[in-house]
Formats: sequence, C-alpha cells, structure tokens
Amino acid sequence: MSAMETVSLRTPMPRKRTVAEVVDYTVIRKLIWVYFLLLLFEGALRKWFLPSLSQGLLIVRDPIVILIYYLAYARGIFPLQNKYLQRLCEWTVVSVVLSFLINQAHPHAIAYGARTNLLHIPLIFIMGRILKWKDVINFGKAFLLLALPMTWVVAEQFQADRMDILNVASGGTGHQLMTSGDKVRASGTFSFVSGIVFYYCFAVAFIIYGFLHKGTVPKWLLYLGTGATFLAMVTAGSRAVIAESLQVVACFGFLAYFRPQEFGKIAATVFGFSAIALLLYSQLDLFKEGLNFLSLRFEEAANVEGTPIEAYFKRYWDIISAPYHYSQFTDFWGNGLGTSTRAGAMLSGKFTFAEISWARPIVENGLIVGSLFLIWRIWITKDLLKTCINCINKGNYLPIFLFGAAGPIILFSPLGQPTNLGFAVFGSGLCLAAALAKKPA
Repeated sequence: MSAMETVSLRTPMPRKRTVAEVVDYTVIRKLIWVYFLLLLFEGALRKWFLPSLSQGLLIVRDPIVILIYYLAYARGIFPLQNKYLQRLCEWTVVSVVLSFLINQAHPHAIAYGARTNLLHIPLIFIMGRILKWKDVINFGKAFLLLALPMTWVVAEQFQADRMDILNVASGGTGHQLMTSGDKVRASGTFSFVSGIVFYYCFAVAFIIYGFLHKGTVPKWLLYLGTGATFLAMVTAGSRAVIAESLQVVACFGFLAYFRPQEFGKIAATVFGFSAIALLLYSQLDLFKEGLNFLSLRFEEAANVEGTPIEAYFKRYWDIISAPYHYSQFTDFWGNGLGTSTRAGAMLSGKFTFAEISWARPIVENGLIVGSLFLIWRIWITKDLLKTCINCINKGNYLPIFLFGAAGPIILFSPLGQPTNLGFAVFGSGLCLAAALAKKPA
C-alpha cells in the first residue's frame, strides 16, 4: 500500500454505518458536484450574469468546502491525521505568525493567503475517501458531455470580435487577451484561458480511458466529446491547451514501462482513432481556420522562444529557477503571506508582484520558509504519482492519465488564482479517488 493510500485511509470508521451516515455521504457527494459545477461556471457568473459581484465570486466555492468539512468531521472522516495536511497546517501557522510579527502585513492579505494555501486542500483526501468508482466515471462523463457546449462557446469566441460580449473580461469591463491573427485567446466559461487548458486536459484523460476500456463511456458521448476536444484545441488560441494535453498523452510512457505487453495494442487503438478524427475534421472550414491560426501562433512564438520543445522546457525551467532569481531581491522573511495575490492586494491596498507560481512563496515568506512550501508541493505530487503507478500494476490505468492532468497543476500552477486552485484540488481528488476506489472487474 502506498504512502498516499495509507494516510488517506488512516481515520478509523465504525464497522457498521448508520442510515444517517449514508445520508451524509450522499450529501457530501452532491456538494462535491456543486463544487465542480461552480468551478466550471464561476467565470460565466463573473463575466456575464453577475459582473457586479465579480470580486465576491472569487470565493464562491469556499462555503461549499466548509460545509463539506463540517459534514465530514461529523461523520468522522475529516483527515485530521493526514500527514500532508498536518505539515501544511504547521507551515501556514508559522507563515501567518511571521507575517504578523515581522512583516506586519495587512490582516486581510494574510487571511486570504492562508485561505489560498490551506482551505481547499483537505477536499483532495475527502474525495479520495468517499468517492466510488462510479462517481469518478460519472465526473468523466460530465467532462465529455459539457465539452460540447464548452467548445461551442470557445468556437464562438474564436470567431467573434474582441469587443463582443462573449469576450468580455471578469466584472463586465475590459476584454480577453489578444493573440496572433487578431484573434482572442478564448476562455470558454472561465475567467481566463487557464480554465479551458485544465478542463480539456481532464477531458483528454477520460477520452483515452474511454477508448482503452470500451463500455465505460457511451460511444456517442465518447465520439462527440473527442470531436469537441479536438476542435477546441485549434480554436482556443492557446498553445498551452495542446502542450498540457500532450502531458496527459505522455503518460502512455508509464504503461510502456510497466505493462509493455499491453502498450502496443493500447497505443494503436488511441492513436489510430486520433488520426482518423483529425482526417475527418480537416474537412471542416472552422477546423481549417483554427489550424491555420494555430500554425501562425506557433510560428510567431518560435521566432521569440525557439521551437515548441525549447519553449516547453524553458517555461518549466523558469518556474523551477524562480526561487533563486526572486530571492535576490526579496527580504529574508519576505513581504508577508498573501501579499503577492491580486485578491490580497485589493484587500490590503499593497501588492508585491510574483508572476511565476514558485516565486510567490519566496516573495511572501522568504527563501527558507517559502521553500518549505515548495517542498510540500513536490512531496504530495510525488506520492500521488507513486499511488497511480501502483494502480498500473493492478490493471487500473485511469489514475495515471488523471495524474497527467492534475499533477502539473498541483506542482507548478499558481494556486493564488481561484480557477487554478480549484482544478488542483478537484483534479487531485479525482485522481486519488480513481486510485483508491474499488474498480469493477
């Protein structure tokens, strides 16, 4: 049993579950669905339906996780003994104390920073504990089904003018970023493009698994979801959608190493269908337009950043090396927890910019204390990967593909951004649940 699995299942449970427990479990699962839907449509509320409440909607999922935690604690399944949460809580307490006493940062910024680093993380282990295999697959079906209207929105944004209401920014003012060919970087129902990048990564994970295990997802949904995902990749206006999705596909490498006897058949099935889908899609005018635009986007980027492979590795090198570079002009104790988040800046009136995700804890907490948070991110990602690899040896391939989507988010993504935090937590929880749930024979 892996370390991740051991820790997640350490809390003792009564041998017999009462009716009340069953009801509460059902309620918690429904609340996780609410969390998921708010994650997907929070941006739509902030852009189109409730723009005047845009700032408040940044924490729209917070009451949901608090209610989940209350129900989980009442049923004795809140992960109080979880070593990852214990270390994170200890780090947050130290960071808060130092921010108050030494940095004298604004209490509102400190509170928001503590919320960002701690509040949502326990949901990962609650999802891993209570979600059944059927629940995980149902979330996968939801990703593929909702990919149809999501891609419609993306395609409309791609074809629309920058000033169109579809391309308005959060708060109902301003507009989305432009990219090559006078096209907008589509954001779908999210506040920013990162949302659709993460969304389609998880869609790709379930698509791959759907083709590997026929019958898991209805054929009509699998084919339509696959088609919608392909179309979104060329109309989103973002190279990251393709790059991050390829990280999911790259998880075939784990199958090649641990299950070489099955890899050939699996790879042929998936890549064969992808080739056929691309051939058929190439006949659509919208796909052709998107593909031409994407080629232009890669060409322009190559003139600045080098080849796509060079740009990919440079991006991650910039993240990994950021602690060293930012420590050169950061005080030993940093500027205070939460001061490098936009929300924390708005609450405190003071902003210390840290664009790169691994730079934020260094700028806020200094090199020593900040690095401990980065070590924690590496630790939890490593153990989650180990758990997923163990599943490969047991014939369960879904967790490793979900890790391909979730792992880079929880390790590298800026958690101060609400959408990024949501996908880091929900995606990791879904991955852990797929690993720990009993898979039907």
